[in-house]
Amino acid sequence: MLTINKSEYREKVLGCWLGKAAGGTLGMPYEGQDGPLDLDYYRPVPETMLPNDDLDLQVLWVCVMDKMDKPKVDKNIIGNAWIKHVEFPWDEYGVCMRNLRNGIRPPFSGICDNWFHNCMGAAIRSEIWACLAPGNPSLAAEYAYEDACTDHSGDGVWAEIFMSVMESLCFRESDIRLIIIKSASYLPLDSNIRNAAIDTLGWWDICGDWMKVRAMIMGKYEHNNFTDTIQNIGFTILGLLAGNGDFGKTICTAVNCGKDTDCTGASAGA
Repeated sequence: MLTINKSEYREKVLGCWLGKAAGGTLGMPYEGQDGPLDLDYYRPVPETMLPNDDLDLQVLWVCVMDKMDKPKVDKNIIGNAWIKHVEFPWDEYGVCMRNLRNGIRPPFSGICDNWFHNCMGAAIRSEIWACLAPGNPSLAAEYAYEDACTDHSGDGVWAEIFMSVMESLCFRESDIRLIIIKSASYLPLDSNIRNAAIDTLGWWDICGDWMKVRAMIMGKYEHNNFTDTIQNIGFTILGLLAGNGDFGKTICTAVNCGKDTDCTGASAGA
C-alpha cells in the first residue's frame, strides 16, 4: 500500500502534467519527421505550451468523471464521451467515433475496420490513470484498458497499459530500469510493446549510445506509419535511459529520435 500525503501527491501529479506539456511542446513542431534530429532546446522558444490532444482528451475524461455522483472508469462511459464531446476526425479517433455512432460498442469499436489500432492515440492518454492509481500499477492497468479499447486493439491497448503501469510505479519507485522491467512484466510475452521495451533496455546496456540504439530500434521495429506504437515506445524508453534523470536530456533524446515526436517527448517528460 502506497503511503503518500496530499502535498507530495499534488507535487508528483503536477510534475507529471507539466513534464508532459513541456515534452509535447518541444516535439510538436517536428511531428512526423523521420529523424534523427539534433535539438538541444526549443527552436524557437515558445511563449506558451502548444495545444495537444495528448492532454486535451485526458482533461475531458476528468471532467466527465468529476460530474458523476460515483466516479467510475468504464469503457462505455468513455465511449459516450467520445460521441458527445470529441471532434478530432483523424486516424483511430475518427474510426472510433464512426464505429460508436454505428452502434459498435467498446471493445469492438477499437477493433472493427480499424487500420490504426496500433497507433499512439491511446498510449498518450496514460497519465490520468496512473495519477488516479498512484503506486497501484494493477489498478492503473485496469483503468488504461477501459480507455484504450475504445479506439485501439492489440499493441495499441498494451501500449497504454504499459505506460500507465510505468507512471503509476513512478509514485513509489525512482530506478528507471526497475520501472521498465516491472512494467514489461504486465504484458504478454508475445506483445511487441514488451519486446521493444526489453530490447531497448538491452541495447542501451550494450552500447550506451542513443544514436546506435535508435538505429537498432529502427532496424527491428520501424513502421511506415510514424504514429505506430512499437517504434515510438522504444524511443520513449530510450529517452528515459539516455536522460538518466536529466529532464532536458530525456525529452530532447526522445524527440530527436523522430517519428511521433510530440507523443514521445510528452510521455518521456511525464
